[in-house]
Amino acid sequence: MSTIIDTDALVASPESGLLPIDEAAGRWVDQKLGALNLDQKIGQLLVFPHYGPFITPDVEEFVRRHHVGGLRIAQKFLPGATDSREDGAMDDIHRRPDVNTFDRPESLDRIACTASEFAEKLNELRDMAMERAGGVPLHMAFDQEGEGADFLFEQRLFPFPLGQTVDNDPNFARRVSRAIGMQARALGANMIHSPVLDVNTEPANPEIGPRSYGDNPDTVTRYALAALRGLDEAGIIATGKHFPGRGHSRTDAHFGLPEIALSREELWRDHLAPFKALIAAGLPAIMAAFTAYPALGAAGIPAATSRAIVTDLLRDELGFKGVVTTDNVQMGGLLEKYDMGEAVVRCLIAGCDLVLCRAYSPQRLQVINAIKAAVNEKRYREADLDISVRRILEMRWRMGLAENGGKVDASAAGELFNDSRIISLAKEAARRSTIVLRDRAGLLPLSSTKKILLIEQIHHFHRFINNGYSHPGMLWQELRAIAPNIATVAVNEKLTESDRVAIRRRLTEADIIISTSYYNYRSHAIMLPMLEELRVCSKPLVVVSNTPYEKFGVPAWADTAVVSFCPSGRENIRALAEVLTGKIKPTGKLSLSRL
Repeated sequence: MSTIIDTDALVASPESGLLPIDEAAGRWVDQKLGALNLDQKIGQLLVFPHYGPFITPDVEEFVRRHHVGGLRIAQKFLPGATDSREDGAMDDIHRRPDVNTFDRPESLDRIACTASEFAEKLNELRDMAMERAGGVPLHMAFDQEGEGADFLFEQRLFPFPLGQTVDNDPNFARRVSRAIGMQARALGANMIHSPVLDVNTEPANPEIGPRSYGDNPDTVTRYALAALRGLDEAGIIATGKHFPGRGHSRTDAHFGLPEIALSREELWRDHLAPFKALIAAGLPAIMAAFTAYPALGAAGIPAATSRAIVTDLLRDELGFKGVVTTDNVQMGGLLEKYDMGEAVVRCLIAGCDLVLCRAYSPQRLQVINAIKAAVNEKRYREADLDISVRRILEMRWRMGLAENGGKVDASAAGELFNDSRIISLAKEAARRSTIVLRDRAGLLPLSSTKKILLIEQIHHFHRFINNGYSHPGMLWQELRAIAPNIATVAVNEKLTESDRVAIRRRLTEADIIISTSYYNYRSHAIMLPMLEELRVCSKPLVVVSNTPYEKFGVPAWADTAVVSFCPSGRENIRALAEVLTGKIKPTGKLSLSRL
């Protein structure tokens, strides 16, 4: 498996970093499955969280005692539970902290860790798993959709999928995906919850947007196939999402149940096409959506709970043989219909194999108990449980986990951050993906004789990473290295009234205003109301956004706008500053039909 972190892979394609399913795989899977009792088999279905640089007692308990088979890992999120402090939460015993819970305030900003520190903790968790009866290894899953990244410390950050399409070069997406996968494998990760196969046909979609490769199924398919190849070469199991396509929604499934009211013909033509193509190309895993599709037999219920979608459509019609995972079962699109235990059981009965639950609370026990009760009551057949566990074990064989449980050299986990090839690709990606959306006002390049005020939001990753690679004020820092006539006022990503007052106080000193307009769908941070206020102050305005869409980043009336699809990484902010000042003349263009 040494080719997984071979940096020559950035310029020369290696063989797949994933192992084939052969006779040795069959023997290993049979031996592992045959040694598992019911509780151990149920544990193999579960993917629970491990975040940050220390292992909380509840994570250790779920690995050792409850035989959890996978972990969703991240540096971005923080360990511990905050949901018990929400209004009314203490009425629900499953959300009450117990002796093993890291009961923390939501206001905790970050717990920083190096790549080596993080990898060392993953190795410790793998040792715990191999010490269990049966010695079934853990797999580690993550997400890294360009700017939307789980890994932030000693990781080069790359643009959102939409930004990878602006030069009409799918091989670029392959190279980016391979680099993302190589960095993740060095940490000890095995499975990515990407690529996004959603075709973003609804510009007002609040959660997909630039996470998608575009609004055309052919474009999405071409780039997703390239990404799949890059991830495969890096030795990462790719997971296409969100089946059967969440690109035509106006509702965020994190907060409610969207319904996509397209006809069956429209869904097949525009939204299922990428899934069909990637399944034919060997896509190893798929994530099922928490969205309703009346035309596909899932009216008023999440797709992941629908046998008509997961089994009849995905398995039988499309012929998918790989692993099906749920999305995070904490999402509002699921829990507005069912409590968590019942929701999970319905997903498994529908045909899902893995259950992703990112709750850091005793609520996870409800999931385990509900599955066991469903098996004992014969709602969820043990034969189906065995089929799912077999698929999961075959996937873990392909990851190479049979060799040493998946442990890596933790001391080398951060080396790729400083590898010249990774750095070169990150710079190339930043320059290629930063685009001038339009310049009707002729404000670019910025004047060297005018007084310019930069209104710079503190991007959530700038606040979280907060080191030399990424920190608050970074755009001003890069601009001032080129143009000393630029002043700044830094504001929160999600504006407060104090931020608005600070902005208003500075407006009179500027001839030209630059304002970031970063959209964060998770926190609902949006700059558009402030942009409307800036519009009426009658000063030339340059909008800088992380999304080109009018309802979230760049309003239609904005005459000059630049888009960076990853304003969280140093390379990307530097490229943005160079575009604004004319040092780089970008040539990339979006091929979207509507903004």
